[in-house]
Amino acid sequence: MDVYFGDTHVHTGLSADAGGAGTRLMPRDSYRFARGEQVTSNTGQPVRLARPYDFFMITDHSDGMGVITDILEGAPNIMADPEGRKFHEAFVAGGKQAMEATRELIRQFSQGELSPALNYQPGNPNFGRIWKQLIDAAEEFNQPGDFTTFIAFEWTSLVKGNNLHRNVIFRDGPDRAGQVEPYTTTPPKGSPDPQDLWAWMQAYEDKTGGRVTAIPHNGNLSNGMMFALQDDFANGASYDRDYAQARQKWERLYEVTQLKGDGETHPLLSNEDEFADYESWDWGNLDGSEAKTPAMLPGEYARSALQRGLVLQQELGVNPFKFGMIGSTDTHTGLSTVNDANFFGKFPREEPNPERALVMAAENKQTGIAYKGWRYSSAGVAAVWAT
Repeated sequence: MDVYFGDTHVHTGLSADAGGAGTRLMPRDSYRFARGEQVTSNTGQPVRLARPYDFFMITDHSDGMGVITDILEGAPNIMADPEGRKFHEAFVAGGKQAMEATRELIRQFSQGELSPALNYQPGNPNFGRIWKQLIDAAEEFNQPGDFTTFIAFEWTSLVKGNNLHRNVIFRDGPDRAGQVEPYTTTPPKGSPDPQDLWAWMQAYEDKTGGRVTAIPHNGNLSNGMMFALQDDFANGASYDRDYAQARQKWERLYEVTQLKGDGETHPLLSNEDEFADYESWDWGNLDGSEAKTPAMLPGEYARSALQRGLVLQQELGVNPFKFGMIGSTDTHTGLSTVNDANFFGKFPREEPNPERALVMAAENKQTGIAYKGWRYSSAGVAAVWAT
């Protein structure tokens, strides 16, 4: 058997937050970079991997898929919406205005305040157009035995700013994956409840005969929701056997480390482990709208999740938190870089430049929770053993 390395979590300029932040690299650019070609970064710098990846997938966000290109171009439907016009003008202005507009776009989405005109959903022609672009690019660059690509997207569930994101990955080619459009978190066609995502995945397999899986990430920004002991979408009801079976079936991996910190454990959970404070992000949820408390930590980290899973197995007969672990990047530049000495950051503003460490990466002005560019970790990668 041999070990193969890849990245299962990459965003390009087709994701609204990435495109709004200045990412202009598109899926084909990202695939070219991943397989070892030199490309020009979003800030005009030549960049090439020392070791190409063996497998790779682009996971642009499903919610609002296609909207950022329309915002940047000033499409008529965008300019007719007051919020859309403001975003267009800010992005065209560039610099600080564009950066603040990106943060505001993320904030509005995370709090469920985004204008319907900007939240493209399945059935929108531009939504379908972008999905086809992603499928076509993955198929074009797939070279079995040399460089393997997967069709994928990110389902970006945020519950009052609490991160419940999953990357959804198809084992199939365009003949099957092209029969559906990505699931989103916005009703009526989508839902923020993971159980509804799993139902969508089951429906996909029933319809196409294909295979699909989901990989959660960043429980460390969920404020205890990722590995909770109760169903927070059912008023705190206890889990039942059906829930445990579904979660075990659809979520067999967990992305335990990435740009936004390490999610294996925390010093308050593993106080005898001298490495437990590695790349800890423990100040709040994803958008900084709620500060972290110690009581939230057991529901956020992989080690405590594995322990909770054993407890639930005794109660339900099935372990819902039985998973393997991988790393990936969550890059929003289209460039998957994990070398400390040559790290291209999460967004273009953190690509190599003298000020990038002190750039205000995120700030919630209501709570005062903020962090700067130096917080991002140059991590991680996924490794698999295969013949």
